[in-house]
Amino acid sequence: MMRRLLLIIAMTAAMTALLWAQGGRGGAPGREAPVKAVPFERILRADDEPQNWLTYSGGLDSQRHSALTQITPENARDLKLSWVFQSRSLEKHEVTPLAVDGVLYTVQSPNDVLALDGTTGKTIWQYSHRPEEGVRTPWKLSRGLAILGDKLFLAALDAKLIALDAKTGKQLWITPIADQKLQYSFTVAPIVVKDKLILGPAGGEYGIRGFVAAFDVNTGKEVWRFYTVPGPGEPGNETWLGQDGKPNDSWLHGGAPIWTTGSYDPDTNLTYWGTGNPGSA
Repeated sequence: MMRRLLLIIAMTAAMTALLWAQGGRGGAPGREAPVKAVPFERILRADDEPQNWLTYSGGLDSQRHSALTQITPENARDLKLSWVFQSRSLEKHEVTPLAVDGVLYTVQSPNDVLALDGTTGKTIWQYSHRPEEGVRTPWKLSRGLAILGDKLFLAALDAKLIALDAKTGKQLWITPIADQKLQYSFTVAPIVVKDKLILGPAGGEYGIRGFVAAFDVNTGKEVWRFYTVPGPGEPGNETWLGQDGKPNDSWLHGGAPIWTTGSYDPDTNLTYWGTGNPGSA
């Protein structure tokens, strides 16, 4: 009986390993995703192709509204399960997938990027990034990706920005964008504005100094950075005083991280971002 049980366990483990190697649903990873390039004009006019979901909130105005009409209150009860993708992670998931020309781009927590066939759920390719040891965060996850042209972008938990080939999943470049030793981590989905990726960090509860920054989509090089907690000489820094009413370095640990992906108004060329919790005392 014990030998039979051990044999069953061994066979189950082998099958699990096989499925893992095949990418979850037993697809054929390594194929190319059949997607067209996504220039900024497509994202700007996302409402013109409601069958796709080209940015974290569906459109740059962050309305998260779908113009699709096939599913109605009258026929919703007739919906049936078509396929299931089984994640191989026990971490929680808060990702919003991108839908591009029949391909779903999603994240298996914390930082595995997958391209799935939207019709079958089978894995087209998988890219795995293992965050460096020492990342201090209660949320080992990513909320999503960004796409522009033929590139996908991931802000990784260990404060690295990663660009992938949207067709193959091949890593194109990776660059550090903050110091994780200072408790910075990234869970937010970037937003694309023209030729820049805009995003900000998590980590308010660990006393980071929050910021919003823009990066070149072709190189990952930082273009500009705006701190959400003002430093000396910046408007508002005079409000960051100690209990004795004197200036101190509390502004360095004020928190105000970026909690969720921002919006963009093309008419004013302005981007809007909300901030999260303050730093702990």
